Amino acid sequence: MKAKSENPLLAYHLFVFTRNRWRRQPLLYGAAAFGIALSYFFLFMLIATYEASLVVPLTIALLAICFAAPLMAYNLFSLEYEKHTWESLALTRLTAREILWGKWGVVLTRVAGLTLLFLPMLLVSEADSISAYAVIAGLLLVFSWGALLVSFGMWLSFKLKRTLSTASALYAGQVLVLLLTPVLYTLFTNNQARDVMPIYLVQSHSEAVWWWIFSFLHLRFLVDLNPFTTLLELSYLRDIYAFAYYDPYSERALYPYGLLYLKWGFTQSAFYLLLAALFAGLTYRGLKIAWRK
Repeated sequence: MKAKSENPLLAYHLFVFTRNRWRRQPLLYGAAAFGIALSYFFLFMLIATYEASLVVPLTIALLAICFAAPLMAYNLFSLEYEKHTWESLALTRLTAREILWGKWGVVLTRVAGLTLLFLPMLLVSEADSISAYAVIAGLLLVFSWGALLVSFGMWLSFKLKRTLSTASALYAGQVLVLLLTPVLYTLFTNNQARDVMPIYLVQSHSEAVWWWIFSFLHLRFLVDLNPFTTLLELSYLRDIYAFAYYDPYSERALYPYGLLYLKWGFTQSAFYLLLAALFAGLTYRGLKIAWRK
């Protein structure tokens, strides 16, 4: 089997396909690139001038991923069916594994590149008042959510075989998961689960395990696994030393330690990556059946 770096489909999507798009519509893509660069510079200057909290650029990065990731994956397979090139692709010597890595690898690369694009914003924010843990966990969370979106989009594109249907499902699904589900959970439970076992009571690894089990049993995970909620909680790590110095047993002082024991940010990222691998596996299974190579 060829190495992933020698995958011709991956090289085509990364370089040839992108270059051809720019050549066909240089004014359109040039104007879009200029607008994006201008917006990026404007946000960068705002964050640097007002020394925004680390959560601000991370939230902007997550919003960008929520918007851009579906656009990266919604037509990965559906375009092959709509342009009637699927049969031509089947005549090549590419295996199902090479097809998967050729399409999945390119969108993961783009998600990683988009995530790292916001690193300069993090460096000019109040990064010195938040631990390196929050920086790494935040970037990993943004990437892993993007990986989940493109993996789910790839699977939908393969199953639905319709570009418009895939794009609609991806954006509507995000509205349901990120907005409607937490709102409905809060309305019906009045956040009672958060009052029963608050984060500041978690002060050991064993308590952290039981806390996550409790979260799933009481459906609290609908809020705790929300990437925007996760990023907001990371902001409490700025108080890990200041409040512990004045009152080490206060709720405000114990809260950041609870987040650390819960591996906050890393646990959610691992969950997203597991789901991403699941959807990639389902796509690979479908390819194996259709490809028989």
